[in-house]
Amino acid sequence: MKYLTPLLLLLFLPTVLADGQAEYKYREGVMEAIGGQMASVGAIMRGQVHKENLLIHARSIAELARIVPDIFPEDSAVRQSEALPAVWENPEEFKQKTEDFIAASDEFASAVESGEGVGQALQKLGGSCKGCHDEFREEH
Repeated sequence: MKYLTPLLLLLFLPTVLADGQAEYKYREGVMEAIGGQMASVGAIMRGQVHKENLLIHARSIAELARIVPDIFPEDSAVRQSEALPAVWENPEEFKQKTEDFIAASDEFASAVESGEGVGQALQKLGGSCKGCHDEFREEH
């Protein structure tokens, strides 16, 4: 009995991976985490609450941004995803957008750390998110 569960998982796992569901679920979690961090940053900036946590959120966004280029493998284009086919049809353009996001998130974290140009860096970060979403994400 103790070997039955691992055996069933091994039999089931290739089916999940074959249709990209595992990759999709992982990507969904990462993107939701980024969105949550951005929402927290917005609340801090608008309401000046928990200002002491701004750097934590900025660094979290920057760290998560680094894995974004790797969470859109070709086999993860599943039906329920918000990712448009353009992600895989225009890989060079998508790569550039992810690089822009990484750079903007690093700039934002640096601005928060130094205390200078935070608003401007946040606008650039938001612009990098919007730039990618406009071309590569289905809006609901």
